[in-house]
Amino acid sequence: MSTPLEDLDARAQALMDDYRALIEVSVDQLNLPSWFATWSQLKMRVQTLWIEQIVGQYQRPGDEATDALHKRYTQHWLPELEKLDGVLNELANQIGLESVNPAVSALIASGPAPSPRMAELEQEFRRLTKQYQDVVSQHHVMFAGKMLTMADAERILRESQDRNEREAVWNAVKAVEMASASGLDDLFAKILSVRRAMAAEAGQANYASYSWLDRNDTIAGTEELLRTISEVFRPVDVSLHTHRAQALGVPTLRPWDLQVALVEPKSFDLPLDQYVPTAIRVLNSLDARFGEVVHQIQQYEGFDLAPRPGKPNGNICAHFMATGRSVLVCNFTGGVNLFRGFLHELGHAIHNHTISSNPDHVFWDFMNFWEVQEFYAFVFTYIGLLEFFELHNIAEDERTWYLRSTAERIMERFRDVEERTRLELWIYQQEQQPTAEEIDAEFLRLVQTSGVDWSGFEDILKKGWQKPHTFRFAFYNVDFAIAMIAALQFVHAFNQDRNAALERLKSSMLLGATTGSKRIFAEAGIAYPFQKEQLSLARTVLAEWLT
Repeated sequence: MSTPLEDLDARAQALMDDYRALIEVSVDQLNLPSWFATWSQLKMRVQTLWIEQIVGQYQRPGDEATDALHKRYTQHWLPELEKLDGVLNELANQIGLESVNPAVSALIASGPAPSPRMAELEQEFRRLTKQYQDVVSQHHVMFAGKMLTMADAERILRESQDRNEREAVWNAVKAVEMASASGLDDLFAKILSVRRAMAAEAGQANYASYSWLDRNDTIAGTEELLRTISEVFRPVDVSLHTHRAQALGVPTLRPWDLQVALVEPKSFDLPLDQYVPTAIRVLNSLDARFGEVVHQIQQYEGFDLAPRPGKPNGNICAHFMATGRSVLVCNFTGGVNLFRGFLHELGHAIHNHTISSNPDHVFWDFMNFWEVQEFYAFVFTYIGLLEFFELHNIAEDERTWYLRSTAERIMERFRDVEERTRLELWIYQQEQQPTAEEIDAEFLRLVQTSGVDWSGFEDILKKGWQKPHTFRFAFYNVDFAIAMIAALQFVHAFNQDRNAALERLKSSMLLGATTGSKRIFAEAGIAYPFQKEQLSLARTVLAEWLT
């Protein structure tokens, strides 16, 4: 019986052999469709091995066998597979792929030419982000004689009505994070150096320009969007802070007041073991095909929802493109408020399963359109919550509470998007690589603290940029802003004509990434890039929720 490492080696070697065989095929217009289909299937098999390692890291952090598999695949096999894939990219540019799939052909032609140096840089980037994951997965908080996971600590910050307890837990969490801050500064400097080298290798002036190569808007357009978000949504943000301070009975909010739920209603409890059956009922009510996705994930034991010691904080939906199956690895402890997060991850799963259901889908249909992927996740968060209210006869005052809480999360996202996207645009357009001290200073200049008293915690505040996506996905946050604004516009359309909106949604989900976000949003009934009037329409949805 083979060991897991031997099994990985055998599967990866088989992929290598199949890649080499495909490279040797003499391609003409007759066999081009089957050649292209085989290539797509190979890329999905590569992705399967990669997703297995990612899920393993989340489910079994610190496990020696899991770490050995991850290291073996990412450091030995993946670079070699990517080199062979680069050869196929070059062949695709030569053989007239546009006759089979014009969108993929254009995507390949527009990308930077593969090079051994770029492959090395991508491998180094993966190694560094793995180091980041290793650091944060070891974060644990000692409080009241108990060792807490970060998820447990955040639960206290969300749920405790004892302000002194929240302050103590917040300080304990920040002490752990600050203990790692210097090391993360050094790690980010290495990541920043690699990203600058990637941009140079791709012939771009800087990493910001490199990142905008495949976007549907310009850097200037994005900066204008950020300014408009600030202008349109700032009154909502101010009113929420004012309401929060009044509800907590404090003259000024402190950092440990920002996450706590404002006396969460208790008339309806939703324990964690009811998340899956409740989601099936909610999504079936919207469309039976949505509920069936949840049932399939359950059938294949794809739910890992509860936190445990060592499990990385946060939630992921990992989708295996080759089989059309999803795995959700999350950190939920129960309650209606966290059920929103479950709906969010299920939105990712439903979207990916819908693409997989198209028999003509190809690997490229799933890749590199974060603003679209997050759009569907937020759509199912919002309409799923509204449907949950209807099915469970939630009282009007409780609906208002949960919707206000949702609006707070949205505004929290908008603040984060505005601050960190502006910061990253600054970082990645500097001629000289900025130091950690310079990044801290720029973040302090950009961070929004109106209505919150941070006195005495300036050293913690200036490290607020040290968040997962800063290390792993540059400019990821701007995609969140685009997705939320589009999702709120969809909610408006859903409230006007539920059936028509859902039909547009299902139609748009069948379109893959190579279609482009502009067309996908248009299919869902949303014009993109946004005009100011569209942001104002999205704001009206929040205003309705708050009243």
